[in-house]
Amino acid sequence: MDSGDLKFPLDCQYRIIAENRPNMHFVIETVLMELGILMPLVDQRMSSDGRYFSFSVDVRVDSLEMMNAIDAALRAIDGVRMVL
Repeated sequence: MDSGDLKFPLDCQYRIIAENRPNMHFVIETVLMELGILMPLVDQRMSSDGRYFSFSVDVRVDSLEMMNAIDAALRAIDGVRMVL
């Protein structure tokens, strides 16, 4: 993504699709806290077959580097299938 199109700081909403595992909410929240993000992680919905759960978090980001670091950290979590 070309940061020339973005004006920082900006508000981002990250949607996280993860396997429906015990403590997944806690694991994602812990990674966010390690990044200094204290905004609440919101449970969204479970897939129709119950295998996946989606979460969202609103974050104010100051740079493209910060945005990419959050995305990479979330994608690195075992069980996370997609970050939007």
